[in-house]
Amino acid sequence: MKIKSLLLTLLTPLLAIANEEVKTIDQPAEKPATIKVLLERCSEGVLLEARGPYVVYNPENGKRESSGRFDKRFYLHPHEEGIKWGENFRKIYQLQIVPTSPETTFLIDGTQYRGAIEVYNIENRLSIINEVDVESYLKATLSEKVPANLPPNVLDAVAIAARTDAYYHALLNYDAFWHVTKEETGYQGTSLALQNIALDRAIDNTKYLVLTHEEQPFPTAWTEHCGGKTASYASIFRKNTATPEGVTVTIANKKRKESYWSLTVETKELAKLVKTNRITGMDLFVDHTSGKVYATRLRDGTHEEDVDFMTLQKCLGKERLKSNDFTVSIKGNIALFEGYGEGHGVGLCLFSASKIAERGDLAPAILAEFFPHTTLEKMRSYPKAIVSSKKSSFVSPKQKESTKKKARLLHK
Repeated sequence: MKIKSLLLTLLTPLLAIANEEVKTIDQPAEKPATIKVLLERCSEGVLLEARGPYVVYNPENGKRESSGRFDKRFYLHPHEEGIKWGENFRKIYQLQIVPTSPETTFLIDGTQYRGAIEVYNIENRLSIINEVDVESYLKATLSEKVPANLPPNVLDAVAIAARTDAYYHALLNYDAFWHVTKEETGYQGTSLALQNIALDRAIDNTKYLVLTHEEQPFPTAWTEHCGGKTASYASIFRKNTATPEGVTVTIANKKRKESYWSLTVETKELAKLVKTNRITGMDLFVDHTSGKVYATRLRDGTHEEDVDFMTLQKCLGKERLKSNDFTVSIKGNIALFEGYGEGHGVGLCLFSASKIAERGDLAPAILAEFFPHTTLEKMRSYPKAIVSSKKSSFVSPKQKESTKKKARLLHK
């Protein structure tokens, strides 16, 4: 991995210990990077409680509409003339409720959130969004996704990869009303923070550190056991964006045979996936560089239906269809899957990373094994412009700002 140097006293303990060098983007003192999570859509109303001081703005014009120094708890709901939350905000169809103290939190139907809350009245239904700093977002989402027994250096690497992915999605949808949804990310507010102390420590150790490829953050992932090779994110998830290529992983390859698994499925179970009576054949769409399956085609003799790997695995179960490194054969009414590894085979291989950590390698060196041609950068806030000669991922925030139209109104 290409590591550019700019040594600063503000570098995190991780990098000081690792004696690694990091490129730091020169940024003015702006608010830390945030991500907008869609919490509710088409809601008739929620119980919203502010715990601590706050200010209410109209995001359409930036006007301050209300404020409070103490707790406030009322049912928030839309009506034909605006939004009501204790007081009535007439002729106002979008509100932004901003904390004025770092201790302020919001409870929505009993779930705790930090950051700002945005509310939109769209045809008498509410859309509710939580804009939260990325560091808090990571602590709230990773606990349920990352094994608690990983070595500290691997947790550091996972934290950097996850932050990179969050930055990518926030920049990709920079001027959208929301960047991700709570369903797709598993975000359940900040009440789940501190569930994994070691993981929270890793997030703090690597604060603001991200990987960049072609000078910008990119979508990332991790897999439990790659079976010897990883695939690029773009090849498996079929995204038209620049991502690091997959790599051959010697450690996992030596243990490939030990990761063998098989699955026997009745074809009628597969038929249910595509709502047909039978399955006569199954074709695989394979990334030829890594050998990973990214989609399948199910045939019933007359019709055919394509199913991507993630959907197939979700339907059959992760404990059964363990990876996308498999072959399949159908005899009669039985489909036999045989494969290696565990997970979708993209990005950081946790099995191999743990072995690398055992020899003393720290997060930067671990990441270099799985994300070639990338740079480790300290990026506290989103830069106004991400300049790339290739520009194959997304338009920079600065370009969007220069062509920005008048703020859109969600209510007509």
